[in-house]
Amino acid sequence: MSRVFPGCPVRIASAAAVLALVAGPALAAADPLGDWITEDKRGVITVAPCGDAVCGAITGVSTFPPGGLRDVTGAPECQLRIIKDMKPGDDGKLHGTVTDPTDGKVYHAQLWVDESDALRLRGYVGVPWLGSTRVWTRFSGTKAADCHFTPG
Repeated sequence: MSRVFPGCPVRIASAAAVLALVAGPALAAADPLGDWITEDKRGVITVAPCGDAVCGAITGVSTFPPGGLRDVTGAPECQLRIIKDMKPGDDGKLHGTVTDPTDGKVYHAQLWVDESDALRLRGYVGVPWLGSTRVWTRFSGTKAADCHFTPG
């Protein structure tokens, strides 16, 4: 142990722990939680924690046919969870699945927030480069209980 800095190993470890707590959030990826409006501005998806993962559900739609929008099974799309089991990967992205509500197909997915604060959802088959990315922006409008929304 150093005479100049008594308890140096303990102090270094303590300082490193404090630095990690303070710098961690700044170094971590931007927060994907919240409401996002889809690229075509026809839907709002709410991304929220679900157990030990992150999920996303349809919480707003811009157009309603009589009886409301229905998924491929005939269930209402409002509150339909389409993003599931997103967990952090080594690449700074969340990894899980996304379901296309129009046909029920399930795809591997990556989810992250880019430097412009846009949410990117990449659905793919097999490997990420065999897919496509959707870019959503933060939703600032209002949502109604019946799943209609008004843009902000």
